[in-house]
Amino acid sequence: MNLSHAQLESQLAKKLAPVYLLSGEELLLKQDAIDLIRLAAKRAGITERIRLASEAGHDGGHLYTTLYSNSLLAEKRLIELDFRHAAPNKVVCGILQAYACQPHTDKVLLLDLNKVDAKMAKSAWYSALDKIGVSVTLWPIPREQLPQWIMQRAKKNQLTLQPDAAALLADYVEGNLIAAAQQIEKLSLLQPEKVIDKDVIASLLTDESRFSIFDFIENLIAGDQTRTLHILYHLKEEGTEPAILLWAITRELRLLVEMAQQRQQGMSFDTLFQKHRIFSGRKLAVRRFLQRVSVSACYQHLSQALEIDRLIKGAATGNIWDVLQLFCLRFNLIT
Repeated sequence: MNLSHAQLESQLAKKLAPVYLLSGEELLLKQDAIDLIRLAAKRAGITERIRLASEAGHDGGHLYTTLYSNSLLAEKRLIELDFRHAAPNKVVCGILQAYACQPHTDKVLLLDLNKVDAKMAKSAWYSALDKIGVSVTLWPIPREQLPQWIMQRAKKNQLTLQPDAAALLADYVEGNLIAAAQQIEKLSLLQPEKVIDKDVIASLLTDESRFSIFDFIENLIAGDQTRTLHILYHLKEEGTEPAILLWAITRELRLLVEMAQQRQQGMSFDTLFQKHRIFSGRKLAVRRFLQRVSVSACYQHLSQALEIDRLIKGAATGNIWDVLQLFCLRFNLIT
């Protein structure tokens, strides 16, 4: 059964499925979905939760024991398998396919996947689990739907955001749901159970705009190394997750690559800015960047960003903040 993120909560309120397949790269929505499943499992009397990390999830013997052994601590189990960084190997696929033929009534299986491509979707193990369970793909929220999503999330935090306030926050976070959720949580602490208008949002964003992730990005593409490194230092001190910084960098670079290619094809800056919803405050920095940096340079920056991603995921060694600082220093040397 294929469901959207919005449909998952109502399905969980009716009955727990034996298997849940969650896929996609939208981290906040996926974590929300996982939390919903955990809560539903708890309501259903499941008191033990086991999460097998990537390495353990690919150990056939370990997985088999977890699936088929009885717990001494609880009658029911929620078993979470982390396959975000690699698809199941051949042995594990066989175990999962066999389990799908006779799922245990005292266990709920949750698979945390990255992307489900056509090959995986057609595989025997995935098809078998999908047939008896629920699959949910977590797609990014479209820009035009983001204000509505913000208002709905605010409501869950006992806040009421007026439409113009939600639109302003949507413009600020530019698709970063984690940043939007953080702002909503902050509002719930500062303005509990109040109606939030545009002025409140503007005041909140102004108060922290000096050291925001998006200020970091603007100074990075503007070529202001001193300011960029200054903001990076403060983001580190404030406990900003490097993964969120990398998300902002790669998102901006992909947009700039697309715009640079369209400039090569003769598209005017005015048309570019309108098509990609570049706000007036950003137009000058983006224009100057596209005038001095080539498409190939943008791709080189993306390649360097992939190396930072490997470091964050533990596939490479090094100090993540030193590497981010070096990335910033090199950023405007490649044109």
